[in-house]
Amino acid sequence: MLDPAPFTGSPPRLPSGAPLPRLIACDMDGTLLDPDGRVSERTAAALRAARARGAHVVLATGRPIRTSVPIASELGIGDTVVAYNGAAMLWRGEFKLVRELDTLAATGALARMRAFAPDASLALETADGWFLEPATGVDAVRPTGKLAHLYRGGPPLAVGPLEAFFGGGLIKLNVVHEELHPSRLAAELAGLDLVGMWSLPFLLEVHDRQVDKSVALAWLCDELGIAPGEVAAFGDQQNDSGMLAWAGVGVAMGNAEREALEVADVLGPPNSEDGLAQVVESWLRA
Repeated sequence: MLDPAPFTGSPPRLPSGAPLPRLIACDMDGTLLDPDGRVSERTAAALRAARARGAHVVLATGRPIRTSVPIASELGIGDTVVAYNGAAMLWRGEFKLVRELDTLAATGALARMRAFAPDASLALETADGWFLEPATGVDAVRPTGKLAHLYRGGPPLAVGPLEAFFGGGLIKLNVVHEELHPSRLAAELAGLDLVGMWSLPFLLEVHDRQVDKSVALAWLCDELGIAPGEVAAFGDQQNDSGMLAWAGVGVAMGNAEREALEVADVLGPPNSEDGLAQVVESWLRA
């Protein structure tokens, strides 16, 4: 779908015919969060009201658990979070690795990234935490530029060649480049059993090929007895496209990128205008 229907203030219709989604899956950055990176009171109130009416609300993000759970807890939904683009999640307070990154595939990806973009910084997310292989000349103690983004939840556990930190529970590789778009970096992974995702113009996230937010959400819905047609998903970026296509109603934010727009059913208002809240409120009114 190249041209999602614009949101008119009327509630988007669910294939199930229900007046309210049984599960609302929310991306975080650019969707749930406003441009300042906060959950507005209006958005929080709308989601709390939806929960009071029986809807499950779940965050589905590319972020790690360490930076997504605090915001989920703010909304009272911190015990279940789909993180790392669906490669791992918190399920009723317990960590669950949905799809592990194969070490051989990860080794191949690292070799290609080092050869193609030697000025990129590489990072590894594991079940234990994250590790960093900074580009030459990059200060790993006081990072500047785009690399500082990875430090939002704290510094790496260790710094050095990432193969030294391979062990159980590999989740994803991050590739940070100051100039190259992630799509250009992802093209270098052709032929490997991997998938490249992005939600930011400087960060490539590399997973096992079967990783997607929709896969983790499908598992979650199966546990809860919820059909895809009873789900509404909100997102704005390439890494949201899978769940927007899978859900009964996929809502792309007004600030969404092309990949999200191509698969969404509805074009909502932007996150700067509490777009998620506006759509949820329309279901509540109905």
